[in-house]
Amino acid sequence: MWWLLLSLVWWCGTCAVAAPGPGTWKCPKISDQPVVECSCDMPHTLRCTGDKSAMTIIAKTLRSLNAAYVSLLDCTLQNVTVISGPLLEGIALHGLVVSSGEITDIDQSAFQGLASPLQALGLPNNKLTAVPTPALKPLPELDRLDLSSNKMKSLEINSFKGLRNLSFIDLSDNVLTKIAPNTFENLPQLKILRLRGNRLTIQTISKLNPLRTVEEIDLSGNNLVGPLGPKTFPKMEVLRDLQLSHNSLSSIKMGALQGISKLSSLSLQHNQIDVLEDHAFNHLTSLVNLELAHNRIVAVSGASLAHLNKLTDLDLRHNFLRALTADLILPLKSLKNLRLDDNDISIVASDALKETTVLKHLTLSENPLNCDCSLTEFAVWLNNSSLPNEDKSSAICTTPPSLENGLLIEVPLDNLLCGEDEQETLMAPLSTPYKAKINLNSFKFDGESIKLQWNVEDEASPYTCDAIIVYEEEGDREVLVESNPLKCNSSDLSDPRVLNVTVPNSIQLQHEHRYRYCVVLFESGQTDDVSLILGCSDMIPLIPNAKLQHQPQTNDFSAKFPKVLAIQANLTHYGSLSIDVKIYPQLTCELNLAILEQSALLSQRKINCSEPKYVFVGLQEGPYRVCANVVTPGPDIDIGKPRCVTVFRRELRGFTTLDVIFVSVFFVLCFIVIALIWGVRRVLLKPKIQTHQCFMPPEGEEQQHSRYVKLQATTKL
Repeated sequence: MWWLLLSLVWWCGTCAVAAPGPGTWKCPKISDQPVVECSCDMPHTLRCTGDKSAMTIIAKTLRSLNAAYVSLLDCTLQNVTVISGPLLEGIALHGLVVSSGEITDIDQSAFQGLASPLQALGLPNNKLTAVPTPALKPLPELDRLDLSSNKMKSLEINSFKGLRNLSFIDLSDNVLTKIAPNTFENLPQLKILRLRGNRLTIQTISKLNPLRTVEEIDLSGNNLVGPLGPKTFPKMEVLRDLQLSHNSLSSIKMGALQGISKLSSLSLQHNQIDVLEDHAFNHLTSLVNLELAHNRIVAVSGASLAHLNKLTDLDLRHNFLRALTADLILPLKSLKNLRLDDNDISIVASDALKETTVLKHLTLSENPLNCDCSLTEFAVWLNNSSLPNEDKSSAICTTPPSLENGLLIEVPLDNLLCGEDEQETLMAPLSTPYKAKINLNSFKFDGESIKLQWNVEDEASPYTCDAIIVYEEEGDREVLVESNPLKCNSSDLSDPRVLNVTVPNSIQLQHEHRYRYCVVLFESGQTDDVSLILGCSDMIPLIPNAKLQHQPQTNDFSAKFPKVLAIQANLTHYGSLSIDVKIYPQLTCELNLAILEQSALLSQRKINCSEPKYVFVGLQEGPYRVCANVVTPGPDIDIGKPRCVTVFRRELRGFTTLDVIFVSVFFVLCFIVIALIWGVRRVLLKPKIQTHQCFMPPEGEEQQHSRYVKLQATTKL
């Protein structure tokens, strides 16, 4: 409502510039608190607030002015329900706005006696239940009328009788349900009609007589339900702008909006449209802007858009499109701006965007793009286009997993692979979250307990301990055998650089087997992967006081070139696989990292030996085979056998439905057993009436055994 009021103020302000009047503009000083208070925020515009007597004081002051004049008067009154008249007799105004939030009636003489024809009248934010037709009768020159935010339920044939000069009517935010078919028939100058935020239906709108002069209609936020068809609207030969957002339109039928051939802008966002029929827009050949955001559209056929040769702006954000195809783009010869954010687009057809396709804007954010070989042509087009960088960066890969959140424009074309060829990781290396090193300094095993001493770099402090993890070597793979919480705080240690750890449950480890020990720390106060600090030992045989193994120095050919000594890998519950490779000697070379799942290559990456760390993301619980080997230790040399480890995520899982059922059954059975035992004990321990603790045989039976009987119940829970 306020932007309409500002438009009215602006319009009247422009009128004021041309308004005649002697002398220079000077804001009238009207102040009689708390009755009335006035101010000016632009030339020839007077804004006042006050109570029911304010209009009398304002009128008296304005009539006394000789040198200055007011073009627009905007009054906000309190405790006023009726405007009586004459309101401003003898005063020359171009525009008048009066609102109180309570006005229900306007006297028919309210606007009589004005010294000049009133051209703009605003009565917004009141409680008018009908157009005050008798009060408007003295204003035949009225050009703009604002009746927004009132309580009007219907418009009748004579609602605007005598106002033949009206070009602008605002009836937004009322409760209109009925409009007589010929309500606007005798308004030959009407160009803008605002009916937003009412309760109008398609049946009401379709029965209106042709609106031959209207250029803009706003019907947003009404009760327009069902398909948009050829006869939904009356004939409007010069209509340019049609606003239908925030309704419940379900589809666009073939030949929709017949009789509105000059339409250049159509707004249909926030409806329930799921189908655009073929030739849906064949009557809208002048359409330039089409807004279809926030609907349920799954696909757009070329035939549905075939007639939109002048369309330059198409908004399809927040729909359910699965692919960007040639049907959507090629028919639109003049298309410049295409918005496709927040759809389900995973595929961009190779023929969707040609070399000759020139767009100023194309946005694809929040779409699950599958960056494989099918996107090669699109990637080439995107890189060569003149789109702004912000638009280019909106194309973000979701799959394959190694490319999640990667920008398509940053992916090398030879990495866009399909099927079995999909071996390369398609995203730039992430910075490793492990910011400091932890090295095992000493290992002590006395036959019962394992004690480890770690050296922690200064950069790690302050830190807290999280876990100690033990892997066992089984052939050519490693298996997680222990993962126990570890509690410590560097602030409690005399020297934070030295961390002593006793391995829990070490008695369960088997002598002479080989184990790798890993300690997990977090930067103090943090518990996420970014603050994670990880250190792992080499494989150490479990024998008393085993010595740490060091790489022997040899003089053979292979010792002259780097070799992979060990691989440290950690798979977090976020699906991030961090890899740290130990290489000796530290020479310039290239390292190949590969991840295999069930013997199939899942992802691969080549990194520099000087920084032998990398993080793969988007993985599941595993197990995964992580292999590393030196591939280019020197010119024309390709040696280095791969070293591999197996890693998988083992974490405490939450209770599932099945777990809950088993636990419930267990507790029920326990309760039954306890109840039975309690009952048996109750019976057995019940006091006897007999005075002797022996069993006497009944008369007539031989006494075979005459002895005491002792009953004992033993229950172990």
